[in-house]
Amino acid sequence: MYKLEMLKREAEEILDTSSLKEQNIDLLNEIVGQLLQKLDLCAGIPIVNIFSTIHKVGKSFFDYKIIIRLMKFYTGCRDIDQEKRDMFCKQNVYGKEEKVGYSILQLLDRLDADEKAILIGKLYVYCVENEYDISSYFRICRIVEKCYFDDLEFLSHWKEHETICSLNKLIPQEIMESLFSGGLLAECGIDGGGFKEDDDAGTIYALNKYGEILLSIITE
Repeated sequence: MYKLEMLKREAEEILDTSSLKEQNIDLLNEIVGQLLQKLDLCAGIPIVNIFSTIHKVGKSFFDYKIIIRLMKFYTGCRDIDQEKRDMFCKQNVYGKEEKVGYSILQLLDRLDADEKAILIGKLYVYCVENEYDISSYFRICRIVEKCYFDDLEFLSHWKEHETICSLNKLIPQEIMESLFSGGLLAECGIDGGGFKEDDDAGTIYALNKYGEILLSIITE
């Protein structure tokens, strides 16, 4: 019952569920029907057909986690420019629609936090609008998948600082190391520190191009 309540709350934020009164399987069907229709118009990738087919032949795949993540993915990409989306799909998706759609479903299923699905949606918009190819999109998504979600919020510190040392007063060292190993930071030398005991020191890190992309998405 708790999962169904959570799903209903998530759906009410972005879908028209005002006519849904009872919490039963009809609720799920209505939510999925509306969600898949909106995703089809938004992303231009046949997630709809693939997911509908899987739903019909195997309800075990059709669980609350995927529905919620599809809704969050839609929340992230619903404001996409349609003309640029069509061009992106023509250049990157045409002829391999099912492969791309299924890859997105697999990605959403693997995420360790529902909130990452919003970033995945926003990344799709970013790649479409900045003319990245589909391989680059999935490469950046892989970075998001590997990183601990709460650590990503610390990228905002690079909005005010071009570089940050590994030993600093802003970000714990283990988070700095995590962001670096996740593929979001670049090393820029070593700082030996100042005369004061609490001066910043250690490896100097700056955002690499993937870190800059995520920062722009997180802080938009």
